[in-house]
Amino acid sequence: MELDSDFEDDLREALLDDVEARFREEYGPQLKQYAQERWEAYAAENDYDIDHIWEDATLTVEREGDGVRVRIEWPELTALFEHGVEPHQIRGDLHFYWDAKDQWIQTDEVNWGSETGGIPESRAIRDALREFEAVMSS
Repeated sequence: MELDSDFEDDLREALLDDVEARFREEYGPQLKQYAQERWEAYAAENDYDIDHIWEDATLTVEREGDGVRVRIEWPELTALFEHGVEPHQIRGDLHFYWDAKDQWIQTDEVNWGSETGGIPESRAIRDALREFEAVMSS
């Protein structure tokens, strides 16, 4: 029996089709779910209303030449929670409502996070990637 001259190309395309489908239907959503579980635990632990982070995240799976690219895009400012924010000075013409004082404040400087200690890092995305990598390697 003789193989068709396009055998290798056809096999490569079939394999890439399979990988693309698996990441679109199974692996990509699984990775997104791992991160969502971590985000939900982090939000509950810190009493944060940040559901938009996992609700607005988008999963994209694309074929690129001889490979498949998987991308999850998180909403703007997600990195502040992922990596945390240390207390710091904010300077400018600032106007904001301060709940604790029940009044509007106008100032040129504020020590942001001085009472709360800033924003702790969640590591939701990095830990989800590490768990996903371990699952894929086994």
